[in-house]
Amino acid sequence: KALDLSVLKFGHDDKKIIYFDTGKKVEEQVVINLFDRLKPKFVIGPFTREVLLKIKPLAKKKMLPILAFSNDIAMIENNIWSLGFSPEEQVESVVSCALMHGYKKFGLIAPENLYGKIIVRQSIDLISMNKNNYYDKIYLSNEQLNDKTNLYSTLKKFLQYSEIEDIHKKFDTILLGGGKEFILEIAPLLAFFNVDSRYIKILGTEKFNNKEIKNEPSLVKSWYPIITSKNDKQFKSLWKDTWGGTINYFSNVGFDSGTIALNYLNNLNNTSQYLNNLEGPVTGLILNTNGYVEKPIEVIQINDLGKLIKIDKCGKSRN
Repeated sequence: KALDLSVLKFGHDDKKIIYFDTGKKVEEQVVINLFDRLKPKFVIGPFTREVLLKIKPLAKKKMLPILAFSNDIAMIENNIWSLGFSPEEQVESVVSCALMHGYKKFGLIAPENLYGKIIVRQSIDLISMNKNNYYDKIYLSNEQLNDKTNLYSTLKKFLQYSEIEDIHKKFDTILLGGGKEFILEIAPLLAFFNVDSRYIKILGTEKFNNKEIKNEPSLVKSWYPIITSKNDKQFKSLWKDTWGGTINYFSNVGFDSGTIALNYLNNLNNTSQYLNNLEGPVTGLILNTNGYVEKPIEVIQINDLGKLIKIDKCGKSRN
């Protein structure tokens, strides 16, 4: 719908967006045949790293720009931009914000998988820049999560829980990674072991931007990052008048991607230089020719009853 709306708003009869479903298994030869038959001038998507790996060589050979929705920043390079919100960007935003506000003792709790290792590694890199900071980390496997006795014992030891102390003292900050189920499993246990989120700062990733999590009592006053859109007021009205319903980040970035692609096709003589420092009209994302994207990121605090406020001095624009 977002791409269709960009065509309705800025398209011409000689420009077409042709859709190909990458939500299923995609064979490399199918992608090759698709490129040979359609001869695209611009690529929007995909979401997954696996499909992007198949598209990249074909696009690079023909020097086609790619606006991918992947959140894997390892895939970016000249002429290939990642418009998703990578785990590295999320952690950099929220941990840097905590450091800026004087937090020094970090506990890192994450699932034992690739995602967990990425956010922990990125956190450690940032925390370790000052030798006076402290951190400890723990990875929790699916087996531990399913074995409640083991899980309680592991967290109790990691947090150095003491029955004679009302307030936790080992950490002043805890980064809680993982998906919704992981967060909602661990957060109440932190509170049970005296980690009061009103006094110990709980940090999260964009996974915290979920209704259930924002209304979880043990996560009051916690922080998490979001990408904001700079100019979406008019777009909300346009979307509602055209499709009805509400918009989200990918509605905004999808519309911007279609608009950028259409404008690029009208300026082919400028080649990739046309895209350098180009700003998305709704999101405010700014493309650089080396593949980096300047993103308007804010750190948000969850207040009582799921209400949100922005944290001062923690907005940023560059990944």
